[in-house]
Amino acid sequence: MLARRPEPPDTHLREVFLFRNWALEDLARLASKGRFTLYKCGDIVFESGTDCDRLLVLMEGQIQLFREQPNGHKVTLHTVRAQALVACAALFLDQCYPASGMVASEMAEIFEYPGDDFLHLLERRPDLARKMISALAMRLSELADRIEAEHALLAPARLARWLSEQPSVAGVNNSRYVALNIPKRTLAEHLGIQPETLSRAIRALCEKGVITQQPGGFVILDSEHLLALASGHPSDK
Repeated sequence: MLARRPEPPDTHLREVFLFRNWALEDLARLASKGRFTLYKCGDIVFESGTDCDRLLVLMEGQIQLFREQPNGHKVTLHTVRAQALVACAALFLDQCYPASGMVASEMAEIFEYPGDDFLHLLERRPDLARKMISALAMRLSELADRIEAEHALLAPARLARWLSEQPSVAGVNNSRYVALNIPKRTLAEHLGIQPETLSRAIRALCEKGVITQQPGGFVILDSEHLLALASGHPSDK
């Protein structure tokens, strides 16, 4: 552990999504009882099986969560990056740390607050608990939107792969007809995307001239391009 630096302004805590809606006076009280600690690379912040007695907020750096096997080999479970809570579930569930935490960056700054005091604070101030729940809900919504956006980028490839795997009937000019015997909503669920994302993927393949829609199915116009998309190596068409 490195020497502690002077406590930063209370607004430093507001950089963390969990506290963005807290009033400055509440953040000031939090900062006055907690501490900002600097750790160096390789420092163990907590060990698996020990009591979780602190709220840990990673302000800067990275924390590697790992479990150590009997032969001494460390198995990495997850890497926590800055502006995040660390092993908070153990605190809220009154459990021991399920894994060990080690600094995986050159340094890490962690805000530490006594666990029991923090839980008592939320009991006394349900308005702060609601703000935390609201912040967590917003973060989950942001993550869901990000995942859906990533899925949207992959949706044409998923659709192309599905089309390439379906039985088809030969048509004119080397085209192939693929019947759609399930609702599009069911197809979207099968592909792991939203119906709206499926519609955009279909439109994208149609605009590229790879497929066209017909009642009851699709016509594959460019099998070579479809297979390239399906394999994750689209052509420049």
